[in-house]
Amino acid sequence: MKKVFVMALVGATLALASCGGGPSAEEKAAAEQAKMDSIKAVEQARLDAEAAAAAAAAEAEAAANAVVEEVEEVVEEVVSKEPSVTKGGSSIGEDKSTEKPVVSKGGVKEGDAPAEKPKVTKGGK
Repeated sequence: MKKVFVMALVGATLALASCGGGPSAEEKAAAEQAKMDSIKAVEQARLDAEAAAAAAAAEAEAAANAVVEEVEEVVEEVVSKEPSVTKGGSSIGEDKSTEKPVVSKGGVKEGDAPAEKPKVTKGGK
């Protein structure tokens, strides 16, 4: 009886190993195809992100160029409206009076009240 039981156990083990051992070829091919599809999707997402970044950079550069052009136009407009400056540093239409303010010692104009001296306390308070 022991021999029959051992032979049945060996037969069952062989049957189990031959029928249910691992994924079939179709399952392996499907898993490999899913892996390749996933890699392709990641690559496409990376390429899309690079294209979007390049488009954003080009748009930012175009906006910056537009701002630079606008600033240059404003500068040209201001320069063309500004009166010409003479060698002395005054404008042509400016009053060239020879009066100079009279400054006394201490840097105060004559006739102006002197500034109050700051109060100094102990401890800096």
